[in-house]
Amino acid sequence: MDPSGQRESGNFSGEKKTAAVPVPSEIAQNLKVADEDAAFKYDESARNIVAQKSVLAYILKSALDEYAECTVQEIAERFIEGEPELRKIAVHQDHPDRKDDAGIMSGDNKIEGAPMADKSQRDGTVYFDIRFTAIFPSDGELVEVLLNMEIQNKDTPGYPIPKRGIYYTSRMISSQRGTIFKDQEYGKIKKVVSIWLCEDTADIRSDSINRYSFAEECLRGDFHERKRNYDLMTVVVLRLGRKGENSEDNAIRLLSKMFSTNLSYEDKLDTLRSEFKISVSREMSEEVQSMCNLSVGILNKGKMEQARETAYRLCDKGMSVKEIADMVEVSIDTLRLWLEEREGMLVK
Repeated sequence: MDPSGQRESGNFSGEKKTAAVPVPSEIAQNLKVADEDAAFKYDESARNIVAQKSVLAYILKSALDEYAECTVQEIAERFIEGEPELRKIAVHQDHPDRKDDAGIMSGDNKIEGAPMADKSQRDGTVYFDIRFTAIFPSDGELVEVLLNMEIQNKDTPGYPIPKRGIYYTSRMISSQRGTIFKDQEYGKIKKVVSIWLCEDTADIRSDSINRYSFAEECLRGDFHERKRNYDLMTVVVLRLGRKGENSEDNAIRLLSKMFSTNLSYEDKLDTLRSEFKISVSREMSEEVQSMCNLSVGILNKGKMEQARETAYRLCDKGMSVKEIADMVEVSIDTLRLWLEEREGMLVK
């Protein structure tokens, strides 16, 4: 099967056909769309859980020193402004923000995953996962700060996450022009923070928090600029994972348990209520259940993909189809299909 999802036609006698004619594979395309839909719905449920102010409060307390002396209840009730926006604001300047359908409201005031959201994900529009406004309780005055929260399935996605975080914070600052400040009013620029939550993290990096920010370096003289005049961009990366489930940090432990494939739906609800004193609404309970159900399918799919890669390596070493099928514990028919997708023809 080629990258476009098309299957090459031809006889399957073992001889390679030099001029195979590609035909659409509706089954393959439907499977691809189904996988994307499952992953999208899982991410949507994860965002809806993290976007709860009670959960955000734990994250802010662990990620930013400004909240170190506050209780999570104070942060949730006093310092998180308004309601978080989920996948509404486009990251790239040349992409439009999402507009909600006019005149349509859900009965429980919950953002539903519309077909438009699913389509935009495939079409390449990139939105901030969760974006909200918070206030720093510093120096006796309230300083507004803009934050975005990103949920990343892997902490090694093929690029350094801190670099992407710096790009996001840069976009958040440049987007303030024309709204928060105009022309030369740079003194009005608000601080921005980008927090990244990495679910699928190797044990060697699991249960860790890294923070990146601007710092002054005085090369000559004794003058020091006020920190608030240059401390305008902060990126924080929280790596969760298996080790995180027993972390001493509350945010890491809370999130690692919510994203865990080892804990049941009931265990996760009990964790929220008993361990973290979070009141679980009907909507939040539904999101936890949805994420649990979807994670099982995604986990099984991940195991199958690992088996597929192992089968390819064994095939390259010259092992027979039967030997490979026995080793990776799949049927010969399934293995033949994998090899067909790889090579463009059925291997007998």
